[in-house]
Amino acid sequence: MQFKQALCKARGISLAFSLIVTLGLAGCGGGGTGNQDSPGSKTITGTAAAGAPVVGYVSVQDSSANPQPVRTNIAIAADGTYTVDVTGLTPPFAFKASGNIGGKQVTLYSVATSGDIGNTINITPFTDLIVRNAAGTLANTLIDSYISSGSYANLTTAQINAERDKLTAQLTPVLQAAGLSTTIDLLRAVFNADGTGLDRFMDLVKVDASVPTAVTITNILDANSADSLTINPQTGVLTGPSTLAGTGITPATTATPVDLIRQTLTSFEGYFATGLPNPANAGLTALFAPSFMDNGQDSNAFLTNITMYQSLIGMKFGNKGLVVDSIDLANGIAQVSFVAVTASGMPIEPKGVGHWQLKKVGNAWLLDGNQRLANVWVATTAQRTLCGAGWPGCAPTNSTGLNLFIENTAMQPIGAAVVTGPGLPQAGVTLVAIPNSTLLQMTCQGCNTVYSMTDVEINALGTNGVYTVDLWSNAATPVLMGTYTEIVAARPVLNTELATLAFPSIGGVVNLWNGYTSGTLPLTWSIPAGLRGDAMGVDTWQWASGEHQSVHSAVFGKSSGSANLVISAPTTGAWDQGNYFVRAYDVNGGEYFTSYQ
Repeated sequence: MQFKQALCKARGISLAFSLIVTLGLAGCGGGGTGNQDSPGSKTITGTAAAGAPVVGYVSVQDSSANPQPVRTNIAIAADGTYTVDVTGLTPPFAFKASGNIGGKQVTLYSVATSGDIGNTINITPFTDLIVRNAAGTLANTLIDSYISSGSYANLTTAQINAERDKLTAQLTPVLQAAGLSTTIDLLRAVFNADGTGLDRFMDLVKVDASVPTAVTITNILDANSADSLTINPQTGVLTGPSTLAGTGITPATTATPVDLIRQTLTSFEGYFATGLPNPANAGLTALFAPSFMDNGQDSNAFLTNITMYQSLIGMKFGNKGLVVDSIDLANGIAQVSFVAVTASGMPIEPKGVGHWQLKKVGNAWLLDGNQRLANVWVATTAQRTLCGAGWPGCAPTNSTGLNLFIENTAMQPIGAAVVTGPGLPQAGVTLVAIPNSTLLQMTCQGCNTVYSMTDVEINALGTNGVYTVDLWSNAATPVLMGTYTEIVAARPVLNTELATLAFPSIGGVVNLWNGYTSGTLPLTWSIPAGLRGDAMGVDTWQWASGEHQSVHSAVFGKSSGSANLVISAPTTGAWDQGNYFVRAYDVNGGEYFTSYQ
């Protein structure tokens, strides 16, 4: 099952820790403060989220002369919470949450003082904006100038408090409309990243810091874009009205379109709570819009497909990990990003994040799929090929670059795809349809779907690279059938890093070349720490007949395990070639792939 990703509006921007921690902050006042620990506790807890939990880590810098940061790789839990032990550290502290939301890399900042020890400090787009406004800049070059000149010493506790209070005042109408206190402390209010309370508020009010000179705050339920607030931290100038309008936003007791979207997704997952539903179940099919399309499949084909997988029993799809990216109320269309997970909490999507459209039909928001004709995604890939003793024509290799994956599962009349974006040739990379295969491949021999890159090319790439995929028909005069956008959160690993990189592995492989017919293969597998397993399997080919067999096993949720893969004989004779593979992904959706040939 392939759910695809979309852009996430809530973004952060990198700030130098050395600026933030020298502010000399004292305790900040405000409503909504929560105490999570007993008296004398030396921990700080909070929630790192921006409409959905940050998938990643927190690091902390203190005000001592020790090497910084003083705490790193503090895991953010699946619900967005984190806890850091600050015993022996010198306040004030700067917090940085780094990771992924909606398939997009984010960096969000916050600050804490001695009075916050034992209490709550959140890391959200609002805390990030408070810090940037206090610093008076977005650009790293200006921050460096502050540090070298000593100007940062002029930033005081009063400025931090004033920025927090000013931001809260600017949000007063939307806070009131959502039923939240207008004295809420956006730095310290206890909340859960589950679509309620402050998290629900962040679903409705988006902070976009993608433009280097300004931050825009938007109520996504207000069709009048002129009501957005644009703040320039360099000048403190606020463009637009003095406050953000609460148009369309209601207290939790009255559902907004965002609440109704959550209800639809929660209803969908409910049909998989204890078993696999009948794909023709009337209640289930009623959740789908007539125009539903996902990777070329209509709702009937999609439901028939996903109701075959036992691994989807107990999946979660509705609340945590959901980001409503945009809502077009005039046309009744919403775009959402989500993390669908198995019962054990492992993401179902290869890249961790899916993207769907929902359509308003009557008073309901119905599932409309990703509206793509094929399974299209672009991801970084690090690949290792290993050889068994006596295996013909095999040479151990390592490679890194981009996996340009276009699979025509629904057998649409697609003849070619052209992928353009950072690190690729200006004219793009062309993949073409291959006879007897649903997978489009590059025309160069042996290229498959992987575009290998040099370290010079890789080092030139930034974060959140935007790639465009054009699908062309297989007609004599090709016609553009669809254009899709993919986001790659982080650059590929370097070629110089491949030799020491930890790859997933398979044990028990035997030679499947030239004469293997059928049997059961008892295999073991192992996934390195920091990666999440996806799948392992075996592919066999018979060249004369074009016959191909693929036997796979999911490796979700464990660092190691075993599987018995049953290989059937071809229609006549034996298999000419057999290859093994195991695949895992990192926190940014980067692929780690090992094959045995």
